[in-house]
Formats: sequence, structure tokens, C-alpha cells
Amino acid sequence: MMFIVGYSEAMLLFVMENGKVSDLAQESNSLPFGTSAILFDLDDTLHHRSKAFDGWAREVAARYYTAEQTEKLEAMIAYLVELDMHGYRPRDDYFRQAKQRYPEIQGSIEQLIIEYQRDVIEHIVLEDDIQLLLQRLQERQIPFGIVTNGEGAQQQRKIIRLGIDKYTSCIFISKAFGAQKPAASIFLAAANCLQKPTQDILFVGDNPEFDIWGAHQVGMKTVWIQHEQRYWPEHISQDVADLTIHSFAELLPGLGLHVDTVKREQLS
Repeated sequence: MMFIVGYSEAMLLFVMENGKVSDLAQESNSLPFGTSAILFDLDDTLHHRSKAFDGWAREVAARYYTAEQTEKLEAMIAYLVELDMHGYRPRDDYFRQAKQRYPEIQGSIEQLIIEYQRDVIEHIVLEDDIQLLLQRLQERQIPFGIVTNGEGAQQQRKIIRLGIDKYTSCIFISKAFGAQKPAASIFLAAANCLQKPTQDILFVGDNPEFDIWGAHQVGMKTVWIQHEQRYWPEHISQDVADLTIHSFAELLPGLGLHVDTVKREQLS
């Protein structure tokens, strides 16, 4: 699939006032490291997968324990979250182990996977700063897209839920494509979709091997989002990350969308 937009401006000053995101000023310039296009990972990059999964785990635990059973409720939530391994544990193994630990969980493995894929979507939200970024990339005609590992239908459901398909159709999902990150082929296909050489593309992701090393090996510049309790593997040089940030709030200035005065208020 292909959605090509060109771009020459990428400076944004904004403020969130009275529950709304507003522009303060706009300046033109290039993206960091001389790049002119962006590729994003999906989970824990364009949306907080960990937050969504925690919400799902709480929903599941609440089926078996009341709020008054705080210790048991929180223990089940903690177990379900830890067992997930940030999404890298296969779902069949996940629910097999969950059923062994909590025999009260009813249903076949296959049915539990179907219910999980349906229910976890309801906990996924597009944060305001991410939506703002995508809007500005589209308005200023920066080529951008998504490269994500995962099962095709489920990742598509997430993208539609987030509304990201409204901003770009340059979307590559590993199961549908036939290769997963860090394979060079999926990065090169995405670069071809953007009609940009790899050295002109900035890749933003949270997984050191799949995202950062994978993009680096084909010549892309990289931004690593280092989430809490995520660590850099010893077998990969940290030099492959051109920029490291710790939250999406840091991503806007990291992408050259510099914030001069930012006021964030609690959305009502």
C-alpha cells in the first residue's frame, strides 16, 4: 500500500490550554540528522501498549475478584502484566500459563485469544501529543508510515481504533508482509513506499533489536524510546541509536518540533 506525501517544514511550538492543543508558532526546517521522512513502530511508540494492556488486565482480574479483595485483585493484575513480557510472549503460551496459575479462567485457549484481541482494543487511545504530531506531519507533507510486527488483522484493528489510517496508508505489518523486523526487507519496502532513500529516513521505535538495530542496518537514522524497565541488550552496540528519549513527550523536540513554551493542563 502507498500514501506519498512530501515535506519541507517541521518546526512546531504548541501549548495545551483549556483542554485543547493550540499552535504558538511555526518555523520551517528539516528533520534531525538531515532526514526528510519518518517511520514509526506502532506498539509502545504511537500508542501506549503497556497502558492499554494494564487496563485489559485490570478488567480481567475484576471478573474474579471484587474491589474489596484488594490483595488478590492486584496480585492477579501484576501476574497477568508480568506474564505478557511487553507483548513478546506468544498468546497461546500466555493463556496456557494464565489458566494454570488461575484455573478459574474459563474458556479454551483459542477463545481466550479471540476475546483478548477484541477486548484489549477498547483500552487503546491516541494521546493528544501523538495526534498533534501526526496531524502536523500530514499538513506539512512529511512522508511517514508505520512498520510493525504482529498479526495482520489485530494490528489493523489497532491502527483503525487509533485513527492512524487517516494520516497515512504506508503501513507494513509483518504477518501480512511476510517478514518481520529486524529483517531488512520490511524496512526497505517501507522506504520504497515513502519514495525516499534509507539515509533520508528517521525510524522511531522502542525495541533495541527489532526497531533500532533493524533500521540502522539499512542506513536509517534512529530514535530509541527507552521505556521504564526496558534495557539495552549487551549484544548490540548502543551506537546504533542516534537519539535516545524516555517518553513520547520528548519525541516532539527530538523530531525537530521544538517547544519554546509548553503549558500542559489536565484535560477535563
